[in-house]
Amino acid sequence: PIYDIASDIRRERLAKALLDYGGRIQESVFLAHLDDDLYARMMRRVTTIVDAANDRVHVVRLCANCETTIVALGLAEVKKDAAFWVI
Repeated sequence: PIYDIASDIRRERLAKALLDYGGRIQESVFLAHLDDDLYARMMRRVTTIVDAANDRVHVVRLCANCETTIVALGLAEVKKDAAFWVI
């Protein structure tokens, strides 16, 4: 997910939860290689943390074609081994 969480406590809880599914690529952006079951588990967990009235979360699935267009500069890297989600 890409997120903007209003509460420090919820933001920390969400970040810790997302680390169970993928790695952080920016402070509030995670990248995860997920099958359908892991995605469903992650989304259930995320929805228990997010406050719909105050927080913003975007989950973006990248298709195989999209993956080939990613540009990573500097220390950034892109793994090419599986379909992945930006979370």
